[in-house]
Amino acid sequence: MKRNIYLIDGNNFIYRMFFGVPEFATKDGKIVNAIFGMAKFFVNQLVRENPDYIFFVKDAKGGNFREEIYAEYKATRDRMPDNLRTQIQDIVDMIALMQIPMIEEPGFEADDVIGTLAVELWKDPDNQISILTWDKDLYSLVTENVKIYDTMKRKKFGMDETREKFGIEPNMIIDYLAIVGDTADNIPGIAGFWPKKAVTMINDIGSIEKVYEVLDWEDYSELTDDAKKIFKGKAIEKLADSRDNAFLSKKLATICLDVPNYCWENSVELETYKFIKENFETPELMELFKSYEFHSLIPTELKEKPKTWTDLNLKPQIVTNTEELNNLKTKIKGFSKVVMDTETTSLDIIEAQLVWVSIYLDDDNIYYINRLHDWDKVTDKELHNFLDFLLQADHLIIWHNIKYDLQIIELFLKGSNLHESEENTEDEQKSLF
Repeated sequence: MKRNIYLIDGNNFIYRMFFGVPEFATKDGKIVNAIFGMAKFFVNQLVRENPDYIFFVKDAKGGNFREEIYAEYKATRDRMPDNLRTQIQDIVDMIALMQIPMIEEPGFEADDVIGTLAVELWKDPDNQISILTWDKDLYSLVTENVKIYDTMKRKKFGMDETREKFGIEPNMIIDYLAIVGDTADNIPGIAGFWPKKAVTMINDIGSIEKVYEVLDWEDYSELTDDAKKIFKGKAIEKLADSRDNAFLSKKLATICLDVPNYCWENSVELETYKFIKENFETPELMELFKSYEFHSLIPTELKEKPKTWTDLNLKPQIVTNTEELNNLKTKIKGFSKVVMDTETTSLDIIEAQLVWVSIYLDDDNIYYINRLHDWDKVTDKELHNFLDFLLQADHLIIWHNIKYDLQIIELFLKGSNLHESEENTEDEQKSLF
């Protein structure tokens, strides 16, 4: 029976989500874009794909063995953005709430643990392994039953796709990186040797060790025509000058495949990492999503039903005539603040019709001034006079979406004034303003 196993490159994934999801915050100002990106991937895409097992592997705090080899390893990498740093622990806590074991191995990077797991797991031909990453070095692990999974493109890179992407066999990716280097990790490579030269050297000669064996030849006549174009002039000097860097780069890029705690002889421990999609709809996780305002990630059947006025123990009053409008004016004069909103037929300013105006003074004084609903309603002239009174009153008006509402009211006032001017006397028209 085939087993579908996901190995997630945790740090790489978190960075991708942070830069891939536009920054946004909760109503109290907490930046949550990376948390949301991770949550959305897990509860939407991952639950839909439903792998059998999942490993979430993260870089451990502290140094690793590569820094002992080369003190400048990753030294040029930018400091983690503060807006991402503040989200890391929240992501860790969220993943724990999803009951996904998180793997960190001191002294090693996530790539090394992933590499060791992949080697152990691919021994069983029934294990179909997907490595979720965007790091180039992990493509070196691709085999018949190990693939790189680009979740953004929804594309898996097997042997053929990796050859097409890099122009070389997967098992030569580390030699490729030893030649071209990696600026993200401060791996120097060979000065002046870019991907095209690297591909030619690897396909025509082989590993970095063989390249330097050829460099020591006295005669390059046995090389292919493409290789001969490289082994001449200043290129030979650059190869010679970069010999130490090339071998250092290969050491740095090489993934450790025998991290001690992740080598095992059987698959019993796999059950620890079993993927259980029911863990992504627990009440605890839904409460977390509510606290982060991730409402789109909460299934419809688990969302709270909208509260009615009765649930809130509030009684709004419908205003439908002149007398009720005048009573409302009197009420308003007793308050220093008014909360106001409009209901319209469209978000398009030109097309929208004003349906009603909402007024909130306190919990005992909530009003809807009806203009278009089928119930009893105020006339446009009455509403015009009321709005004129309110906008000129010495009150603080608190407004939601004020720019839109003011445009709607301005157009209503102009429209109702033009309509009524056909019936009103000149004095009546002036009284409207």
